Amino acid sequence: MNQPKTVRTRFAPSPSGFLHVGGARTALFNYLYAKAKKGKFILRVEDTDQERSSPESEKIILESLKWLGIHADEGPDEGGDFAPYRQSERLGRYKKYTETLLSENKAYPCFCSSEDLEASQEKSKKLGLPHIYDGRCRGLSKEEVEKRIAAGEKYAVRFRAESREIVVNDHVQGRVKFDSRLIGDFIIVKSDGFPSYNYAVVIDDHEMQISHVIRGVGHLSNTPRQILIHEALDFPLPEYAHISEIVGTDKKKLSKRKGATSILFFRDVGYMRDSFVNYMALLGWYPEDGVEYMPNRRLEEKFDIDRCSKSPAMFDFFLTDKGGGEDASIAELSYEELVKMVNHKTKLNWLNNKYIREMPLDDVWNEVRPFLEKDESLSGLVKKDPDKMKSTFDTLRIYLNTLSEAAPFIREILREDVDLDAAAKSQFDDPLAVSVIETFLELAENAKPADPENFTAVIKETGAKTGAKGKSLFMTIRVASTGTNQGLEIPILFAILGYEKVLNRIQSIRKKAGI
Repeated sequence: MNQPKTVRTRFAPSPSGFLHVGGARTALFNYLYAKAKKGKFILRVEDTDQERSSPESEKIILESLKWLGIHADEGPDEGGDFAPYRQSERLGRYKKYTETLLSENKAYPCFCSSEDLEASQEKSKKLGLPHIYDGRCRGLSKEEVEKRIAAGEKYAVRFRAESREIVVNDHVQGRVKFDSRLIGDFIIVKSDGFPSYNYAVVIDDHEMQISHVIRGVGHLSNTPRQILIHEALDFPLPEYAHISEIVGTDKKKLSKRKGATSILFFRDVGYMRDSFVNYMALLGWYPEDGVEYMPNRRLEEKFDIDRCSKSPAMFDFFLTDKGGGEDASIAELSYEELVKMVNHKTKLNWLNNKYIREMPLDDVWNEVRPFLEKDESLSGLVKKDPDKMKSTFDTLRIYLNTLSEAAPFIREILREDVDLDAAAKSQFDDPLAVSVIETFLELAENAKPADPENFTAVIKETGAKTGAKGKSLFMTIRVASTGTNQGLEIPILFAILGYEKVLNRIQSIRKKAGI
C-alpha cells in the first residue's frame, strides 16, 4: 500500500469507563506507528453518548495514557489545527454533510418509532435471520416527508446503502469483502439529532486528515458502513489496520466484564511503565529481529503495523476470572482480590524484572521509592538514610518481579530482632524439625555458602541426610530463620543476609521456640 506523505493516526476513546488493556494497546499501536513514520498522533474524545460519558472517566483515561508515556501531538489538552478534539464540541460540523447527503438522495428521513424497529428486530430473531432495516421509509415522497416534518414528527436520518460489494484492503486482515445487502440502510443521525458513531467518526477522521485507522478487529464490521459514507461524501479513504483481539487464559476475548481491568492497576501494583508498554507491544506484534526486550525508545524505531498478526494475542496476566459464570466481572473485584489472581509466570513479570535489573539504579529508585514511603516501617528510614535504603534495594532488585515486592523484602533484610509468628510455630511440631535445623546449621557452618546456588545445595544436602522433603524440609528452615511461613525465596534471602546472620537468626528463634 502506498504511504501518504504524512502519517496521522488517532486514538478516539469513549469516556464511559477506565482505559483497559485492549484500548491501551490500540492507543499504543497508533502512537508507535506515528512515531516510527515520523508522523502525528492525535487524541480525540468521542463523548456523544451523553448517558454513559463522564468527565471523571475522561480524566482517568488521560491519566492512564500519561502514565504509559503516550503523549498526543494534538488533542483536547494539547489543541491543534483541527480543534475541537471532543466530539460533543463538534456537533455543528456534521449538519452540512447531512444536508449534502439528503439533497443528493444518498440519505433520507426515517420516521419509524423505536417500537416499530423493536418489533421488526423481534420478527427477524424468531425467523433466525440477521436484522436488516426493511426500508419502509425509503420510498416516501418528498411531499410526504415535508408534511411529516412540518407536523413535528421525530425522525432519524438513514444512509441509502445500494446493493454492491464493499472491499476493505486491510494491513493486518488482508482483503476482506462485504455485501451491502447484509448491512441495509443504516442510521447516520439519530432522532435526538446526535450523529451515529459510524457517521461522526468518518467526518472527524476526514477533517483531521487521519491517514491510518488502526483499531481492534472488532471494528472491522463497522468499516464497510464507513467506506460507504467516505465514498458518498467524496472523501479519500484512510488506510485500515484491524489488529487482533486479545484473549485471556480461557481463550475468550477480553472485555471490561471478562478479564480486563484499569491500566492504572498495573501501575499501582508495581509494574514499570516501560516494561508494561514493552509487553503490550508484543500482544499481536513481533519485531523483525526477534528481540523482545526493547528499552530506550527502541519500540518507536522498530514498530511496523504490517508485522501485526491476525491470530488472537493472549493476555495471560490473570489466571482466571471471578468464577461466577458469564456475569462474572473482574472490573468488580477489589484491588486485593485482583492481586491474588495474578499469574506470576507471565512474560510481563519477566520483562518487568529485566527492566528493574538493567535500568540505571537512580531511575529505578525514583520509581520504587513511593512504594517504600507508603510502608509505615520503612518510610522513616527512606527519609533518614536514603543512601542505605537505595543500597539495600540494589542488592535485591535482581529478584523482584514488581516494585511492590521491594518493601516486604527490605523489611525482612533490615530487621534485627526476629520474632516467631504463632501461626508458624506449629512447624516445629514436625518430627524431623530438630534434626533438619541442626543438620542445616552444621552443613552451613562448614560450607559457608555465599550465593543462592550454594544455599540451595546445603538445603538439599540437609534433606538427603535427614530424609525430610517438601514442607518438612523447606518450611522448617524458613520458619527457623525468619519466624514466618512466607516471604522471599530462602536461598535468595540467605545470600543477601550472609550465612553468619542466617545462623544467628536460627539460634535466636530456637531459643524463643524452646527447641
